[in-house]
Amino acid sequence: MWERLRRLVEKPSRIAVGLMSGTSADGVDAALVRLHGHGRDTRVETLAFLGTAYEETFHRRIVEAYEGGVADVCDLNAAVAERLAAAALAVIAQAGLEPDAVDFIASHGQTLYHIPLGDRPERDAHRVPSTLQVGDGNLIAQRTGIVTLTDFRTADMAAGGGGAPLVPLLDELLFRRPGIRRVVGNIGGIANVTLLGTEQNDGVAFDTGPGNALIDVAAQLSDGALRFDEEGALGAAGQVDEQVLARLLAHPYFEAAPPKTTGRELFSAALVRELWSAFSARPRDGVATLTMFTAASTAGQIVRFAGTIDELVLSGGGIHNPTLMRMLGECLPGVTITTTAAHGLDPDAKEAVAFAVIGNETLHGSPGNVPRATGAARGVVLGKLSMP
Repeated sequence: MWERLRRLVEKPSRIAVGLMSGTSADGVDAALVRLHGHGRDTRVETLAFLGTAYEETFHRRIVEAYEGGVADVCDLNAAVAERLAAAALAVIAQAGLEPDAVDFIASHGQTLYHIPLGDRPERDAHRVPSTLQVGDGNLIAQRTGIVTLTDFRTADMAAGGGGAPLVPLLDELLFRRPGIRRVVGNIGGIANVTLLGTEQNDGVAFDTGPGNALIDVAAQLSDGALRFDEEGALGAAGQVDEQVLARLLAHPYFEAAPPKTTGRELFSAALVRELWSAFSARPRDGVATLTMFTAASTAGQIVRFAGTIDELVLSGGGIHNPTLMRMLGECLPGVTITTTAAHGLDPDAKEAVAFAVIGNETLHGSPGNVPRATGAARGVVLGKLSMP
């Protein structure tokens, strides 16, 4: 085993699959990349990307597991791993390669629960800071025959961090430019940003709050046949309720200074259901209000902690919602808003690529976290190793 790992690390470049199943729990993103070097010298070449949606029944199982029992978690640990392994094999095939050409897989897994330091739901205030991502690495390694790295958040939390965000390693590697005051953000179920090249808090990263998660719930309550607001159509047809919006923006999470992280536990489906009575006769207004909540909370956190910026570079599912993007632009007048595509990286693939890069650091015995982003006491090697 150790000889195999030594040869892998000593190669001038490595081919890897990065796997990401985000907070929205809507599917698996698989990125096949070639990695040259490591650390500050890392160069990333994306060879293929494949997004695979979960079937509706499986998506529902994950969402229900947030309030489910131990048996649900045990089952999903294997069931999610099966889908992650299948996604890895599919993206390898898409690139015209065989599995034995791939050096390693780095899988974030599916977060079922996240209890970070700092502001937490009242029901979790007594709990030890912890996090749980399912998608068993041993199963992935056996199904694919490829060295597999998983469970990246826990080492950071053991070192006193919040376990997220972990993408700043990639953000600093690919998007920092001298003299440009740039924020790099990802709008998944939860939104996060990395502040680069600013005079204050340079290199700080944190979760800003809700991304698509609350909009998705609102769309489902508006039309049971929908899983999300496709093309932002519902939000575009509604009117923002300013009173409800003001109440949402008064959430104490937004007052907390970075480093900070959050998830569905704080910005939950229950929050949407509590206020939905105000929108029962006008569901499109509910979707519009929650879309603006994501835009205004994201923009507000950027302004508060980054000050004046030149450019916002976005990735994640939120970029496909034109209504959300328009509202974000309204909240950040004078700021150029682009996507990572303008910088040579598929915005849907970004987080999967990030975990391939983190996995590469793990194999080299190098830290994969950015302590000023997570709050950890020090840089630590992330992840756990599973051999085929």
